[in-house]
Amino acid sequence: MSTVAASEQGLPTYGRPWSRITPRTCLWPLVGSLLATFGLSLGLTFRSEHHCYAGTCGEWLFPLQARLHVVIWYLWLSVTVTFLAVRAFQPKLQKALAKQIYRRRLPVVNRSLTVGAAVMISWIVALYALIIGIWWPRLHEYFVDRNLAGGIRDGGNRLAAIALTGHMCDVTMGMVLVPISRHSALASFFQLSVSTTLTLHMLSAYTLFAFVLIHSCLYISWAAFITSMSAHARKVLPVLNPTYLYHETWPGNTTSLGVWRASLVFTGLFAVIVMLVITITTLPKVRRKHFNLFYFTHLFSILMVIVICLHASTMLYCTAPGLAMWCLDWSMRLHELKLLLYGELSTFGNGWYCITVPIPRSRLAGCSCRSPLAHFFIHHGDSSTREVHPFTTITHLATKDATTPAENNEFVIQFLFRKVGAATPDRENKGRRPWLSTLTFGLRREPTKSAQWTEKIASSLDHEIDQRSHACPERKEQTLQTSVDLALRLEGPYFSPADPSRYHTVVCLVAGTGVSGALAIAGAFSALQTSRPTSASGNPKSESSEPVWRRCVIVWSVRENDYIDLLPLMPTSDVELQVCLTGPGKPRQDISAILSGITQPVPQNASTWAYISGPKGFIENAKRVCKAMSKVEYYAASWEI
Repeated sequence: MSTVAASEQGLPTYGRPWSRITPRTCLWPLVGSLLATFGLSLGLTFRSEHHCYAGTCGEWLFPLQARLHVVIWYLWLSVTVTFLAVRAFQPKLQKALAKQIYRRRLPVVNRSLTVGAAVMISWIVALYALIIGIWWPRLHEYFVDRNLAGGIRDGGNRLAAIALTGHMCDVTMGMVLVPISRHSALASFFQLSVSTTLTLHMLSAYTLFAFVLIHSCLYISWAAFITSMSAHARKVLPVLNPTYLYHETWPGNTTSLGVWRASLVFTGLFAVIVMLVITITTLPKVRRKHFNLFYFTHLFSILMVIVICLHASTMLYCTAPGLAMWCLDWSMRLHELKLLLYGELSTFGNGWYCITVPIPRSRLAGCSCRSPLAHFFIHHGDSSTREVHPFTTITHLATKDATTPAENNEFVIQFLFRKVGAATPDRENKGRRPWLSTLTFGLRREPTKSAQWTEKIASSLDHEIDQRSHACPERKEQTLQTSVDLALRLEGPYFSPADPSRYHTVVCLVAGTGVSGALAIAGAFSALQTSRPTSASGNPKSESSEPVWRRCVIVWSVRENDYIDLLPLMPTSDVELQVCLTGPGKPRQDISAILSGITQPVPQNASTWAYISGPKGFIENAKRVCKAMSKVEYYAASWEI
């Protein structure tokens, strides 16, 4: 069924429109989650005095410190959210925070140090200082006095340090979970790039693992110390849970409560093992070569979070906001992925393909759509039941929505991609898998001996073209215009934090399939030029009433063998297109010279913005050139961290 046929026959049936969590509407779920989880956490610190589900509950022994722990964490989180919200609407503040302090790339994150990063690091250090301040005096007093009462002079400071590092793990785990929700309306609202949120997630996770190792090593050293003591000393504090006395924990206490308290060391051991596996898979060499292994171990980590909450009750209070947003995120993703959309797949030749599919208009409900850059996650069940891949649409969604008649409940968008390698034979159709199978999927996949996802999705069209070519060899050129029906699911849209309309000149430095974002930007430019105010005579009004954005240039670097004509995809002739062919015998593209040539005619006070997309090496080179040109701001569309 083609796209047109699907619309005419009323397929698919969308039902009543619903509002997505978007850059405009996401603040209320976030605030609601913070308030709800804060109330729940603070309330549990009172209820846990009578009913505690964890192996160790600080509320029983340290009620004041436990409640201060909860208040400080949520206050810190609230101030962070407020600051990010203010930053989102203050371009000058964004520019000040993006200023580099240390230009050399830092290890692990492979990034330079900016003012914003330094502020965030200082803010995190302040949180740790507050946690130490409220816990250490009380923990030191408690464990030292308890040891002395039992006739043990040493080991009290070590036990206090074990408990303190555990509470440091609480807040660090909370930071790890907060930025992971992929329903990136949060990132769009705060105008944070995917790379920034992933970097924060990665640094927080490595810090958490470091605290866990220190926590574990301190416990092992204490356990070795206490087991070397006399039999009388070993009857004072139990090895399995030294928070309590021997008669309060198994084997000194054989009740169900005593046995449950003894589970502390086992839940901790399980969490350490899972964290070790996850940390190994996050190493760049492992992550890039075995991305599915990295992704699926991350999915398994949710079980580790549940187990670690059974280890200590304060862990739940700190992870509750992230867990709430994670659940909200998954409910939105599944709600979108359950809808099967019918579109078509066509080809432009040279291995380039285009997916055309209608989406419900309600997907943009409540969305300001300021950025022309939007991506979706595509699931094609016939190619893979477990993979969902991110693609930037070449359609400017705001323009498409505005030009579509109001009575239509859907509008058509397009995705451009290129197949890598030779097409594989079309496999026998084994029927569609249920949409719930998309609960587990990978974002990307490294090349393997089997066909890649793009090859699989393109093979259906290649097979159709081959059949028609053999049937009518004299019409071979016409067969390239063939299209095939496609059934897929879309998650999104997700908007990138970019607003080119604020700049006089916009330059799209793109390579290969990175041209998709440039085409969407060209669509936004075309819409802006069409809406320029005119006088009664039909001539443009004064410059003061015209939009700031006056020029759009696309510089496309592509291999000579992969080149296709982009003019059919260009929305207007006002966009300047420069094609740089690469390959054997071709000179390397001089981005610096190209960018200088474009910016030379720009008026002195006019601003220039560059959109960068393509392979990692191309992006890094273009970023270096833009940084060297002080008057050029840029946005790099990168999924790497």
